[in-house]
Amino acid sequence: MQDEKDYTKTIKLICELLQSDPTPEVILGLRESFETLSKQLRTGPFLEVFETTLSNIPFAALFSLLAAPDNRLIATVAEVTGQLLKPVTWAMVHQTFEEYIIQGLDHPHPVVKCLVLNQFLKCEGSSDPVSTIVTRLSRCVQAWVPESQVHY
Repeated sequence: MQDEKDYTKTIKLICELLQSDPTPEVILGLRESFETLSKQLRTGPFLEVFETTLSNIPFAALFSLLAAPDNRLIATVAEVTGQLLKPVTWAMVHQTFEEYIIQGLDHPHPVVKCLVLNQFLKCEGSSDPVSTIVTRLSRCVQAWVPESQVHY
């Protein structure tokens, strides 16, 4: 029998923690687990980690964690969410996550705003006027945010 993969253990732990009351210990556990998952997404195999993550943790849960009372958890979840959204097209992001995109623009944390702006950059290939304006605007705003705050 094959050993359980590390990323599968991480995802199971995240799922367990998500079902717990948000005590300081649970928040710390989530932060550490999402930091681990972020590394696992970067070091791969990306497709396996990507599929396993999204099969077990819905985007709605990730977006809800962006309202957590812990800035480091917010930044780490935004990083993981950005990694998971990389292969997703603008049309799908716009259609599926429009509500979250709008909320993200008003989010107080700059990393969440960068996450949203990075999604807007995906519309660059579109020729409609709104996409053109959004692309130019997001590039300007992205230039204002220090590179050290962007983790994608």
